[in-house]
Amino acid sequence: MNTTRTPLFYMANLGSEMSHILLEYEKKDFEKMRNSILRAENIIKKIKEFPEMKNRTGELEILELIINDLNQKKFELDKNQLLNYFSPFAIRLTSL
Repeated sequence: MNTTRTPLFYMANLGSEMSHILLEYEKKDFEKMRNSILRAENIIKKIKEFPEMKNRTGELEILELIINDLNQKKFELDKNQLLNYFSPFAIRLTSL
């Protein structure tokens, strides 16, 4: 598998981190969730550094809002829909 640090790599990893966040949210393990949120925020910062991601800032801002809500212990979306958003990134990354 190609582990070059591309936007695809980071989006797939962000999806994994979001999965952790949601699992920890469901378990009410807010200390672990906070650590996962910090990792997710750092991943988003790295994604924003890529010039090819300039046109996708709207998507990233929505993801940041979701993360902020989770940080405030609020989640009003369908968990599966959110995780399904990240599936194509993971599939593409693993098929390289």
